[in-house]
Amino acid sequence: MHRFFVRLLVLLLSISLGLMPMSSAYAQLSDSEPPVLIHRQLDAGVAGELQTFLARVSDDFAVSEVVLRYRQRNTGEFQSIEMRPLVDSIGEYMIAIETADGVYPNLEYYIEAFDEAGNKTNRGFDYAPIVIPLTEPVEQPVATAPQAEQPVVSEPEAQSEGFSITPVGILIGVGALLALGALAAGGGSDDDEPSAQMPGIQTPATVTLTVVTDQPSAE
Repeated sequence: MHRFFVRLLVLLLSISLGLMPMSSAYAQLSDSEPPVLIHRQLDAGVAGELQTFLARVSDDFAVSEVVLRYRQRNTGEFQSIEMRPLVDSIGEYMIAIETADGVYPNLEYYIEAFDEAGNKTNRGFDYAPIVIPLTEPVEQPVATAPQAEQPVVSEPEAQSEGFSITPVGILIGVGALLALGALAAGGGSDDDEPSAQMPGIQTPATVTLTVVTDQPSAE
């Protein structure tokens, strides 16, 4: 009894495996509808930067591949690169390509989507590609190190010619004038007679006064 069930199971597996190629072929024969391809055209880009392309593709059976074909304007044949499905997304494909910074102003491309039956859908064609205007890259200014500030040196104040007048000098000069006045008053009388002199004391004929200041005179 056990052997009978084992043989029956093996027979069913053989029949199912044999029918799979037939079902796949039947599916390919019955799949006459091409994939649905939705793509939003890029407005513009900058030469020398990465250009990113997105497309949403769906099919009633299965999508085989999504291909981007591109070239810089008037540079020969189109280059082909397969677009990759995005993780955690349903039917979204993306690819990013580099562009040369010395070749602008346009980038030409078109997208093709295939299903397993070989049906194809295009957005753009090799004879009528989609065109992206590329602008010239802008050079960034080179940052320069800030210059150190130069110390400000104040010019010396010009000194006036002659002796500097200070409060100490003024007091000394006033004292000298008072002393001279006292000497002059004591040396004369109303009748122009010589005043009596004390024995042993002589009146000096000339008084010399030296004014000392605390600052040197300017030469």
